[in-house]
Amino acid sequence: MSLTQLQPYLEAARTSLQEQSGRVTSGRVRVLALLLKAGRPLTHQEVLADLATDADPLDRVTAYRVLDWLVAQGWATKQAGDDRIFRFVMAEHVDPQRAASPRPHTQHGHFRCVRCHRTFCLDDWPQHPQLSERELKRLPQGFVGEQVELLIHGTCAQCAGAPN
Repeated sequence: MSLTQLQPYLEAARTSLQEQSGRVTSGRVRVLALLLKAGRPLTHQEVLADLATDADPLDRVTAYRVLDWLVAQGWATKQAGDDRIFRFVMAEHVDPQRAASPRPHTQHGHFRCVRCHRTFCLDDWPQHPQLSERELKRLPQGFVGEQVELLIHGTCAQCAGAPN
């Protein structure tokens, strides 16, 4: 992905990081901008691939450090898939046209394509709190659940050849 495609997101990411966290680095700005633009969970490899066309591409270790830092600061969440690959997604909704301070990303379901292995947020499918509560109560005695996740496996529209 070119810097031109990220341009509106770069400024929002830079401003947001300056307002919220102080230390702003090129890597943090570019990775945050990429997560803002993507709107779906990305693997470390996808982040590296999307930023590889930059004049100053991130190395593997720096990308991991930036992603972990964004998680620690509350900008992103880290999700482990059943394929044992971590995916990173914005934990907060930030308007790409203007800087905004983070606000909670509501719990929602995800769709994982079995062909291209991409994961998509299903923001229109919020998980009902009573459902999660009910499922957690069904755990065997002594088990302490923390959260319930909805993950649907199937074929995405692009892989299925359906119009967008």
